[in-house]
Amino acid sequence: MRLPIILLTLSYLVFGQSSKVDYKIGKKIHGNFLGNGKKVTATAIKTKEANGNPVEDGTPAEFEIRFSDSQLKPIKVGCCETILINEGDLNNDGTDEISTYQAPMNGCTYTMTTYSFIKENWIKIVQPFLIPTGCENLTEKDLQNRVFKENKNVYFLANDMSNEKGKLIRRKAVYR
Repeated sequence: MRLPIILLTLSYLVFGQSSKVDYKIGKKIHGNFLGNGKKVTATAIKTKEANGNPVEDGTPAEFEIRFSDSQLKPIKVGCCETILINEGDLNNDGTDEISTYQAPMNGCTYTMTTYSFIKENWIKIVQPFLIPTGCENLTEKDLQNRVFKENKNVYFLANDMSNEKGKLIRRKAVYR
């Protein structure tokens, strides 16, 4: 137990403030969501507890994304557990975009959606798409690579459902 504490203390002393963590994926992330260069924290919060399975007349849990800066309105993302991803500036507007990777109510097919803060509102710039996981966890790198910018266009990698192996195919995001 002492060794990890000693190593943490040494890393802090050696690296000082430059070792500050910049969270890009998780239930809490940081980003330049206002475009002013200041880091804002986004956190996935459960706003309503579940009371059973909705298929059996129950009520699912509800989640939203809340921000450390009150200029950013919360994003209601509905059911279920949510992982946040800072996508960087995808649409060249000077602000970071945020994706949600959400668990299903039942099963192993997750949903991913990407939002941008445009004219004081959160707009979906990548419409929700499904990610079948086969009940296996995706790595942070896999999640971070699902939405990306290439030649000033935004793309996402979707699973080809006509292919038995679910091969990833690149699709251009279309948003207004």
